[in-house]
Amino acid sequence: MMYYLGAVQWLLQHLGRLVQKIMDTSGTESLVAAAAPFLGQIENALLVKDYLEHMTSSELHACMTAGFATVSGSTLQGYVALGVSAKNIITACIMSIPCSLALSKIRYPETEESMTRGRVVAPPRDTGEANILHAIGNGAMTGINLSLLVAANLIAVIALVDLADFLLTWLGEFVSIRGLTMEMVVGYVLYPYAWLLGVPTENILDVSQLLGLKFIANEFVAYNKLNDASNGPSLKSQMTVRAQTIAEFALCGFGNFSSIAQQIGTLGALAPSRKGEVSRIALSACITGSIATTVTAAIVSMVI
Repeated sequence: MMYYLGAVQWLLQHLGRLVQKIMDTSGTESLVAAAAPFLGQIENALLVKDYLEHMTSSELHACMTAGFATVSGSTLQGYVALGVSAKNIITACIMSIPCSLALSKIRYPETEESMTRGRVVAPPRDTGEANILHAIGNGAMTGINLSLLVAANLIAVIALVDLADFLLTWLGEFVSIRGLTMEMVVGYVLYPYAWLLGVPTENILDVSQLLGLKFIANEFVAYNKLNDASNGPSLKSQMTVRAQTIAEFALCGFGNFSSIAQQIGTLGALAPSRKGEVSRIALSACITGSIATTVTAAIVSMVI
């Protein structure tokens, strides 16, 4: 409805200008970064679909990174239902906008001339709806489709993770390592990283395992594990307040394997000639976006 009335376009265009002024980025990447916390990694690409074929490689990387670094407003209720603080999610998303652009430009500096340098492109106003009731109906349908997509991805990813865990546990028995799982392996790999985020010593392994689970599966699975109390006290209740806050900030992003596939599919469909390039830089953008998300957690850890 708000998109039909033009409120979303007005807000995003002004936010895009603000981001452009602060970060000195091009119009397309500024708009996408500003829209990412509101629309998400798939929908925000539609705002600049007419420019995707002409974007520089650095712009493309920045747009993808912004999508990986944040979560969308449409999924906010799902996280809150799991027990995550809405305040922390919203704050993390806003902080991730400049973080994602800054880190993306460090990882993939601009070496070409952007066609939207110095101006913010306006999102299209024509949404195709006949009236506001039509817009509300389309919005509801989009929400349902998104929910089903998220649910389907969750089922598929959780099944794959469980299969991998089963195989690792089975192999671990042969070398006398009990409870060997992907979560355990990645948790120990990311242990130093969690320490650098400022997590209290007694909770470092817990947070590092959550970070690994988020990257392997997705943030929903990680948040669910953090707050799940179905088999006794939740992990969150056993952590310090500082560790809880850092974990909620560090997990607040779409940087995971399933999101890589979604971005490649979406951008490849919108810009077929760039699909190869999108596939080539997708992993880099995902890692950069994930780091941007954890940078917000590191900043927060300095003030709590």
